[in-house]
Amino acid sequence: MATTVGTDLSRDRISNLADSTLVTILSRLCMDEAARCSILSSRWRHLFPCTLLNFRAFTRSGRNVVKAVTSILAAYPDKPVLSLRTGMLFFRPQDQTAVDVWLRDLSNRGIEELSLWFGFDEKRRPIPESLFACNSLRRLHVINGTFPDTTEAAAASLARLTKIELSDVRISQNSINSLLSQCTVLEHLTIKFTGRLDSLRLRSRSLKVLNSTGDFEKLVIDDAPNLERVVDKLMNQRKVHIEVVYAPKLEFLGYVGMSNEIGIGDTISKGEIMRVETLMPRIKTLAVEMSYMKEGYTTWFMQLLRLFPHMETLYITQRDSSYMVEFTAPGSWEMRRPIPCIMNHLEKVVFEVFRGHKWEMEMAKFFHRRSDFLKTMEFHCMDDKSKEDYGGPPSEQWVRKQKKLLCLDGRAAGDALFQFFKRPLAEDHHEHCDDERYQRYYYRDMYDV
Repeated sequence: MATTVGTDLSRDRISNLADSTLVTILSRLCMDEAARCSILSSRWRHLFPCTLLNFRAFTRSGRNVVKAVTSILAAYPDKPVLSLRTGMLFFRPQDQTAVDVWLRDLSNRGIEELSLWFGFDEKRRPIPESLFACNSLRRLHVINGTFPDTTEAAAASLARLTKIELSDVRISQNSINSLLSQCTVLEHLTIKFTGRLDSLRLRSRSLKVLNSTGDFEKLVIDDAPNLERVVDKLMNQRKVHIEVVYAPKLEFLGYVGMSNEIGIGDTISKGEIMRVETLMPRIKTLAVEMSYMKEGYTTWFMQLLRLFPHMETLYITQRDSSYMVEFTAPGSWEMRRPIPCIMNHLEKVVFEVFRGHKWEMEMAKFFHRRSDFLKTMEFHCMDDKSKEDYGGPPSEQWVRKQKKLLCLDGRAAGDALFQFFKRPLAEDHHEHCDDERYQRYYYRDMYDV
């Protein structure tokens, strides 16, 4: 941008910025935009090759991205590429060779971060085996592809990976096992795969976070000494057997529900029947699905809580969410014997979707009356009384009524804070709750009543 200073003296303030700042600006643009900006000024022209350090390989012009990327890499054969991120490329069968060439080329340029988005294609194009040549990779993200069969020898070439994200990707159990055993510094694994597995078995000395969704019957945490978080927002909707053999640092587990079998050491939970013999004292946060239309749901819930004596934060979601469903199975919220986490540790309860149903009110009152340490209850509200208003935020009058009903005399948590939000909790909350930007905007939709 040129501005007039003094007597007709023009100054281009943007071009006076440092090279590193201009490269950062160009790197945030798509391919076409970065190229056009580079042509406009001789000051910018020599900077375009530097954008390949963080190469954003997508375009808004509709041109053939695969051909363009191939041409750019060929034009600058000696430039390092630390990261390559693609948009929805909609790879054609004839593009498979080009992607193979990219990966072999990038393996010689010190590639550390690779993101391949193959578009929405039911065929899920295969990822070339030349991926295993990229032995400098630290982060890998693939959307809508088929992962190559992975032996331990092949996986060993990816030993520097610290983060793997596979979304809508077909991958075999053997390939997962090979990656876990050979990627010895892997800390974050996201697998949102298609197809069916008998089981997902974790054996990793380095893994800290598992985020998974998929059609499998068993989740076995066999040997994971550093595992801190397990997030599977669909696990509660399947009859998945959860078995925790060794995970001494596990602090978050979710979602679990009455359809899950839970095995922790010698403890087995199946529906409302539970034998509490082994506890998980490290768990600080638990996400639970309440099946409030199933008989015995309150008994099952109280028994579940006894497994986690030091739990501090509890998230509650529900499966029976239709606006027409108001039936609640009979169940008592009388606590016949103490529940350690409620009596000594529980500080925060979050209703991820709050509709003001009978069971929600009774559960909220239960925590409010029984928990001596409760500091906060969050209610993420949703209006589902009619098809016309479905999904909209309830009125402030409705919120005031709920607060009045919940603030009871003689409660244990006398100073508990009630916070009502205008929307349900974000579906990916547990994936991003530690992100600073997400935290900054978390309370912007809260009612001021």
